[in-house]
Amino acid sequence: MCSFRIGDWEVSLSKDSKPRELMIELTTECNLNCIHCFRNSMRESFGRMTRDIMERILSEIEITGVKAVSLSGWGEPSCHPDFLWFIKELKTRGVKVLLNTNGTLLSKFAEDLVKLGVDEIVVSVDAVEPEIYKKIRRGSILSECIGGIKALYDAKRRYVSTKPLVGVQFTINTMNFDQIYKLALFANHLGVGLIYISNIIPVSREHEKLACYSNQRCVEEVLKQIDKLAKELLSFWNIYVVKSYLDPMQSFYCPFIESDALFIRWDGKVAPCMHYSHDWKFVLNGIERNIKKVIFGDIKTQSLIDIWRNPDYVQFRFRAKFGYKPSCLDCELQEWCSYTLSNESDCYGNSPTCAHCPYARGLVSCPLLSGLGLFW
Repeated sequence: MCSFRIGDWEVSLSKDSKPRELMIELTTECNLNCIHCFRNSMRESFGRMTRDIMERILSEIEITGVKAVSLSGWGEPSCHPDFLWFIKELKTRGVKVLLNTNGTLLSKFAEDLVKLGVDEIVVSVDAVEPEIYKKIRRGSILSECIGGIKALYDAKRRYVSTKPLVGVQFTINTMNFDQIYKLALFANHLGVGLIYISNIIPVSREHEKLACYSNQRCVEEVLKQIDKLAKELLSFWNIYVVKSYLDPMQSFYCPFIESDALFIRWDGKVAPCMHYSHDWKFVLNGIERNIKKVIFGDIKTQSLIDIWRNPDYVQFRFRAKFGYKPSCLDCELQEWCSYTLSNESDCYGNSPTCAHCPYARGLVSCPLLSGLGLFW
């Protein structure tokens, strides 16, 4: 069993330690080209998971007893030709399934998803007016997304099913902030039970001009819109809203760490989270940060338990949960600090570092939504 020493303290991993939740990236391919997508700065080729890797994951799930899987990542899960088969196999094993989707193919798959018993589906809806939606989610039209959500609602009614719980993800930017208060009516009309409000993660300095948190007028208007939304929600007791902050928190909270979760890429490589699963870059406060993928194993050649108990991975999780970390996103020295330019290390000696993770600092809603404890 893995153990290590920190000063006068000896730390060891418990004998029953294992991952309890997985985020699985079926593909990095997508049928849209959204203006705020991370794929625009991704420095890797796109790909999709093979059936062999899927079967290997299913076998490992049986061995470890994983009970929850989020189908998400850097692509659109429903674009994978075997995604319904994979969900069926997960549900056959008693696994709870969350699907994050852009919603464009929901009409095609709605009945199957209800019949399979998918537990939660979160649909990205960044505007409730067609023209704004089309500008943000390039390659789609709002009616497609609405049609998919309606198809889910109709299928649930036909099969007298409470599943899936349907949520919408709304990513704020300077083009859509005046849409926020309309979300309650939109959600209530379509039978949506959850609303997640988040910020964009800019992938260039030019792209950061769209970020609401960098525009004072947008921040002020968003606060007003949130207030309007809250008043609308007084009429709808069954809609729950979760929102990100407009300024980074100094406190650190990682849903992957708190949920004992890990991320499996389309090629079988295992990362600690979605944020560190690929090589890419993002920009916050005008500072470009280069993210280098953090890989602790490969499901094609290693067991899930062996990867989870990899000493380097164990120490990474321990530092992320209990270690001291600087708060890079609101540090007055960030403009001149070389550490903050990548995730390789920080001024406290953490390597790799999570110190400027926008998810853990509350700026962005993590796709591992189960970390909120609302559903699982």
